[in-house]
Amino acid sequence: MIQRSGASTLVVSLPKEWIELEGLRAGQFVSWVREDDGDLRLHLPGKQVLPTQPRTCVIRTPGLRSVDQARRLLFSAYVLGYDRVRLEDPEGLDEEVRAGVERVSHELLGFSLTEASRTTLVATSFLDPAAHPVAEVISRIGYTLDVLLERLEMSLADGNPNALQRVPEVRVEVRRLHALALRQLNLAAANPRLARQLGVSRPSHLLGTRVVAKLLDDIADAVEAVAGELSRIGRAPLSARPVLEQIRGRVQSLRERLRLALGALRSGSAIEAEHVLAARREALERFLGTEAKLRRMTGPSSLRHSLALASWWVGVARQHAEAVAEVAFTRALDRNPSVLDLSSSGEKRFSVSSDPSG
Repeated sequence: MIQRSGASTLVVSLPKEWIELEGLRAGQFVSWVREDDGDLRLHLPGKQVLPTQPRTCVIRTPGLRSVDQARRLLFSAYVLGYDRVRLEDPEGLDEEVRAGVERVSHELLGFSLTEASRTTLVATSFLDPAAHPVAEVISRIGYTLDVLLERLEMSLADGNPNALQRVPEVRVEVRRLHALALRQLNLAAANPRLARQLGVSRPSHLLGTRVVAKLLDDIADAVEAVAGELSRIGRAPLSARPVLEQIRGRVQSLRERLRLALGALRSGSAIEAEHVLAARREALERFLGTEAKLRRMTGPSSLRHSLALASWWVGVARQHAEAVAEVAFTRALDRNPSVLDLSSSGEKRFSVSSDPSG
C-alpha cells in the first residue's frame, strides 16, 4: 500500500521475506528502473545472477526411429535454455538415433553427452550464460560469415573451387553460434536480471535480435548454396570468367554492406544503416549486369544453370543483409525516440532532439 510521509512524499514498503532473501539492510542504496511498458523495476547495483538449480528436460519417446526428430528434440531443448536433456526410450534407442544425437550435441556450443545406456542418453550444458553477451555472439556470427564470404571471393577470383573446402566446416560454426544466440535470448526473456547482464537493455530488443540471428544464419545458407554451385562447376572455363567476375563484385559489395549493417546494429547509428538501405538500386543494377553477361555467355547449359543459381543466391544473401540494416535502423530510432532530421548540410544526418518542436 502506498503511504504518505510528510507533505509531498509517498512511500512503498518492501516485503520482509524478499529483503531477507536479498540480504538488504537499512541505509543501502537502490534505484528504480522504468521499463518500456511503464512498470518500475527495483535495481540492486552490482547484483549478480544467483546460481540456480539446473533445469532438466526429460523426453520419453517410445519407438523413436527418426534421426531428424531426435535432433530437433535436442536442439529445441538446448535453445529453450535447459541445462540437462534426458532422452529415454524404454524399447531401446536405435543406433542411428544415438549417432544422430551425438552429432547434434557436437553442433551445440557447451553441450555434450554425459550419460549413455541402451535406453537413455543424457546431454548436459556446461555454459555460463552470463559469460556470453548477446551482442558478442552476434559479432562472432558476423565475423564467421565474413570468413565464409572471403572464401567465396577467393574462389570467384581465379575460378578455382579449392578455396571452398573449408566452407562446410565454417558453416557448422555459424549454425552453432546461431543456436547459442537463440538460447541466450530465451534465457534473457525468462530472467530480466540476466537480460541486463547479457546486454538486452529493452524487451523490444529480444525480437529484433532473434530476427537478426535468423537472417545471419540464412545468409550462411545462401553462401553455402553458392559454394555448392561453384564446386559443381569445378575449374571454370574462360567463357565463364566475365560472369564470375561480376558475381565476385557483388560478393565484395555484400561483405561491405553486411559489415555496415552489423556496425550500425552495434553502434545504434541510423546513418550507417541508411547507407546500406540506400544502395538497393545499385544492387539491382549489379544483378541485371550479371544476367546480361549470362545471356551472352557460351558453354554447356549446366554451366549457365549453376552460374545463374549462384548469382541468385548472392542476391538472396544481399536481401538478408538489407533486412539486418532495417532492424538496425529501427533500433537506432528506438534508442533515441525523437525528431528525425535529414540535414542537407554536406551529407544526410540523423540528429536527436528531445523537443518535438525543434
